[in-house]
Amino acid sequence: MVAGPFQHSARLAPGSAPGTLVTTPGAQPPRVTVIGYAPHEMTEHLADDLETLRHMRGKWPVLWINVDGVAHAETVRKIGEIFCLHRLALEDATHVHQRAKVDVFEDHLFIVAKMVRLCPELDLEQVGIFLGPDYVITFQERIGDPLEPVRDRIRTGHPRLRCAGPDYLAYAILDAIIDHCFPVVERYADALDDLEDEVITRPTRANINQLHLIKRDLMALRRAVWPLREALGNLLREPGDLIHTDTVVYLRDTQDHVFQILDLVEAYREVASSLTELYLSTVSNKMNEVMKVLTMFASIFIPLGFLTGVYGMNIEHDRNTWLWNWPFVLGTMVALAAVLVGYFWRKGWLFGDE
Repeated sequence: MVAGPFQHSARLAPGSAPGTLVTTPGAQPPRVTVIGYAPHEMTEHLADDLETLRHMRGKWPVLWINVDGVAHAETVRKIGEIFCLHRLALEDATHVHQRAKVDVFEDHLFIVAKMVRLCPELDLEQVGIFLGPDYVITFQERIGDPLEPVRDRIRTGHPRLRCAGPDYLAYAILDAIIDHCFPVVERYADALDDLEDEVITRPTRANINQLHLIKRDLMALRRAVWPLREALGNLLREPGDLIHTDTVVYLRDTQDHVFQILDLVEAYREVASSLTELYLSTVSNKMNEVMKVLTMFASIFIPLGFLTGVYGMNIEHDRNTWLWNWPFVLGTMVALAAVLVGYFWRKGWLFGDE
């Protein structure tokens, strides 16, 4: 698993005060995009001046602020000040090693999820989602995400999304992140199918290396998705005032998708383990075949070597029988070899399936 071409935020020194935000050296202010919408109108633009976010609150029923980059502490601090976000949640949004979770605060929720991509290796990116009474704020590690379908639904006036509140937008974002795991898992399924054919027909050392990488990525994928199952379960049990009853039904469907992904990941991990055992068994069988052939050759030539050794001893021969010794010994050797080959063939050890 590779981290990808993005900047990680700096880790805090041990003993730092809770809620401390630190700028990564050399970090530039992130790109902040804003989408405000109502049932029949919307606006979308880049927020070059963060103070405009303060003035937009109250003008739109729902505001979606997306921040591409968490390494610039001043930007994160300013957004947190405008929307009164808890400093502990802001700290977790900038420290991208968090596990998936849902934190409940007085007037907002903080959700941590992992975006999964193959580019071309497995890439896990943290997304922090703040849900308030009239806003959704997403903090991403870098530009690029699987959320474009959600933006397109807002732009095209999708009635369910445009008429719903910010809780439904948070669900749509979370659902898009989770659903994006399915094509990633399917890529691993296709890779395992190809490896199965190769392991059976022509196993190589590269196969076992690739199987090890797939198992490692599936384990990382499981670690990324598994905590979200518990987090969504806690949110469904106690949705609070920010999650409407209608949205709870959709969140339950999202939780089902998490279960499906985990089931697929576990199934493909077992397939990868089975293919590893199949590879070792196939290699062992091929080695046994080689050893069997070598053993049969040795079994044929050992008695022939014994005959030539005895015949080659310094023994006196009768002159009249000397001319018949060579044909007799050679004939005996050929006959003995033929008998052994016939015996091996009858037993199925030679050109057989056993």
